[in-house]
Amino acid sequence: MSLIGRSGARTGRPVALAAAGAVGLALLWVPPAQAKPQPTREPAGVAAVAAAERDRVMGTGWQSSPDRAWTTAGDAEGFHVLVADAAEGYAWRTVATLSESGFDTDRWIGNACVTGSGRRAVVVYAPRTFTNKAELSARGGFTAVVDLETGGVTKLPVTTSLAYFNPGCGTGEAVALTQEGDEERPGTRLLRLDAERTKLGPKITVKGQLTSTVPVGNGFVGARGAYLTKVDGKGGTTDLAEASNVPFAIRPDGSGGVNYLELDGTSMRARRLTGDRQVTLAEGGVGAFGLERGAGGRVFLTGKPSTVAALPATVQRLDVPATAEVSTTGRLAFERTMTAEETLPGGTASAAAAPVRLTAMVPQTRKAVSFQVAPTHAAPAGAAEVSPALGRPGATAAGTTSRAKVAPAAADDDLMTRFDPEDPDPWCAVPRNDMKTLAYHPRPRQIEWAVDYAIFGALTQSRPANFKNFGLPAYSPQGMFPPRTLAGGGHVSAQIMLGILAQESNLWQASQTESGEYGNPLIGNYYGRNYYDEDTSDDWRIHWDEADCGYGVGQVTDGMRKAGKEKPGEVARPAVHQRAIALDYAANIAASLQILQDKWNQTYSNGLVINNGDPTMVENWYFAAWAYNSGFYPSKGDGGPWGVGWSNNPINPRYDPARHPFLDVRNPFDLDDNVPVFSDAAHPQDWPYQEKVIGWAAQSIDTGDDGVGFRTAFWIGEPLDARIRRTQQKPDMRLFCDSSNNCDPLARVQPNEPGLEQEPPGPCLHKNGSGQYDLKCWYHAPVTWKGDCEESCGFEGIRYDVPDNYAEPVDGTHNPPQCTAATLPANALIVDSISSGTSMPRCGNAPRNDGTFVMEFAEGWPGEYTSKIDTHQLDNGFGGHHWFTRARGSAKFRVVATWAPPSSHTGRSGVFVYVPPTGGRVNDAYYEVNTGDGRIRMLKVDQEAYHGRWAFLGNYQLRSGAYVRLDTSRSAASEKTISMDAVAFVPGGI
Repeated sequence: MSLIGRSGARTGRPVALAAAGAVGLALLWVPPAQAKPQPTREPAGVAAVAAAERDRVMGTGWQSSPDRAWTTAGDAEGFHVLVADAAEGYAWRTVATLSESGFDTDRWIGNACVTGSGRRAVVVYAPRTFTNKAELSARGGFTAVVDLETGGVTKLPVTTSLAYFNPGCGTGEAVALTQEGDEERPGTRLLRLDAERTKLGPKITVKGQLTSTVPVGNGFVGARGAYLTKVDGKGGTTDLAEASNVPFAIRPDGSGGVNYLELDGTSMRARRLTGDRQVTLAEGGVGAFGLERGAGGRVFLTGKPSTVAALPATVQRLDVPATAEVSTTGRLAFERTMTAEETLPGGTASAAAAPVRLTAMVPQTRKAVSFQVAPTHAAPAGAAEVSPALGRPGATAAGTTSRAKVAPAAADDDLMTRFDPEDPDPWCAVPRNDMKTLAYHPRPRQIEWAVDYAIFGALTQSRPANFKNFGLPAYSPQGMFPPRTLAGGGHVSAQIMLGILAQESNLWQASQTESGEYGNPLIGNYYGRNYYDEDTSDDWRIHWDEADCGYGVGQVTDGMRKAGKEKPGEVARPAVHQRAIALDYAANIAASLQILQDKWNQTYSNGLVINNGDPTMVENWYFAAWAYNSGFYPSKGDGGPWGVGWSNNPINPRYDPARHPFLDVRNPFDLDDNVPVFSDAAHPQDWPYQEKVIGWAAQSIDTGDDGVGFRTAFWIGEPLDARIRRTQQKPDMRLFCDSSNNCDPLARVQPNEPGLEQEPPGPCLHKNGSGQYDLKCWYHAPVTWKGDCEESCGFEGIRYDVPDNYAEPVDGTHNPPQCTAATLPANALIVDSISSGTSMPRCGNAPRNDGTFVMEFAEGWPGEYTSKIDTHQLDNGFGGHHWFTRARGSAKFRVVATWAPPSSHTGRSGVFVYVPPTGGRVNDAYYEVNTGDGRIRMLKVDQEAYHGRWAFLGNYQLRSGAYVRLDTSRSAASEKTISMDAVAFVPGGI
């Protein structure tokens, strides 16, 4: 049976199974799996239906059919939009790749919908880690219109929600865009987009939480609580129909109907509203069927409902899986097959796109076909442009700077220099782009070893002074960050800690690296960019005072600003502790564990206990993981709201109500379905944080290094019973909505506290002192959904038992640097980015520099060198170091590197440039050779073709003042990496 899933998401598809009922369990211990789940072998995929097979497979009329299949796929390079037209035998191609510079991410994720013409896709995209921040998930997604025929991209000057239902396409070219609120910014904001003209209408504010919004007529229709609600052009609302629960998957059709899904306990219904008449179209189990939108006002009923009524002409039933994606006219349905390895396609500078595998069916002929296509980095017109939602400075000529008077974004004492990759005065404590501050990227086995030891307080191995060139005195990880005693006793579940690390960073400690390499520390929003606030004009400005400063594998934020630059209520950690957290994965894990232990103690001590409260069972961390992400609001003793916040409450209508457990198998009742739905990792915005953590604990991430990233949790029982128990890791979402937190699962009210008007209606009934609904339904009561948790909850799996005294696993060996110039003539003069005598982690004191190396950074705003944001360092270059950025064709991101031999060096010389194993992928790096006498030669080097080698530029007669220069703005706007490493001058030539 194939693994089914999505990469990216079509907005609003139900994906869950019916909740498993009580199961009698014959106890049998099942050891944790040690190997990757193995999918049933699929036939080799093709890029298109073979010409000779098209009549047989595709049926009659395919040659003239307007049908278009489309999907999305995200990886480290960007969010790809792929299409395949029936008239071309469904030959898949990448029409556009969407990304923005300056974000360290392993994967771009997002949602998309196609307009009624079938010609345009509206796409919301963002780095995966945006889903870990409530404000970014609610309104931080970059938004663009993609022409599916030409590939032209128009990026819009707004950021919108990453919730599963946004964007919402209608029957024509109008599209609804949603900006969600939260506890701090209540209400919902809607924008109407004319996709054909790429014009945005005025922002319309609606009180409360409105979800699954689509354009209908001149207004909108969405879900406000249990009501299908119409919103007019001024924000006025009219309830059209009442549902049994929050309506979702709202699909308008071409004959004026509005179709939607609703849950009713363990059942689900598809309903249709026409005028004031509402009828039921289909019924069945939760997740047994779905509603897909097509072009021209078509709606498709997929899956296997138990009953189906007579359907109107605009609603067509397709006998395909409930989770299938459907082409614009319904001639093709397909599901994505995704492997564990693709949960981390790579975030390094050398990462290549993983192939997209699609298992498809042609409903007309019932023929199956397997497609496989490797997304290419398509950069058509507009795709490489910076999103206007990130702000644009005043125009400046290339190579010049503007000195217009602009109010500085940072404080007056903040210094930023044109020629230094490191800004000397950031507010985060540990700098980036400092050659003496390189973090080590660990192997997954090293991460797991550190966690297994830390949870028992045994991560006390001594780190000698200057361990791994960190510049630290001798220390031990848990000597520096001793563990807390858990309230109620016991220890943290190993898989919960590993699941948090997987969700926070994909097990990264360093940025843009592979295991064994050294690079910049992984830092959350180091430059303090305001890319989620109301003002989109300054999102590339540097705001040191807004820096997040989350470091490393656990994204440790607390205390990680410089002393004197702390956030309100924050106390800066000692500088030695800050540096250890940023550079050493083991120290970071020890500090992260303290934070998680504090969240357990905070919730447990206030009565927020799950099941039997045993901390070794994974489900019992539901509250603590919730608080780890969105915080805990202590009781003030005045009767006011307190507990864990609303944003991660599983009943919050921003999450797909029909979602299955994160990464679980599609059908736990099918013993042949053994492969988790790894494509869930491509749209994590559909689940609250704690459900993602438990999902990773149950299935593990795959990093491509040591197989499955870590040993998973396991559930005991006969095979079927164990599977069902694992599926029951996800509780009924109604359990966290009751009278204790002023919440009623059956109620739907509109939040109306000032600022919350944009929130969709929901079950939260809490009112502030002025009698306004304020979304402060903060939960603070114990919850049990597994009364026999000692048998039915997930057990941890320990790989490195402390009594066995395991040594720290050996370091990774990816991309060793070339430390000496052994492949060049002995008399070669080396000009490098490393100062002579500087010790690099994997080359020691071998580096040399016989000349002068200078980098110059372009300004994005006067006095602010925006180009540094997307400049990175790695230790796999010549001598153990190199710099790289991305070719964006923009003056704002321009970096100019210049290598000059000693001024005394003249005469005939052979000139070489070194291209490191990773970090250089452009095919058009233009090196300028200035011979010192006014003559300039421009040479193009395909860096992709020279990985780990010297590229010969030629022999030249040099005079004093000669140099070699690389200007990154000369390369085409391909988004590929461009490296700046060493240059060699060989006296006498070659």
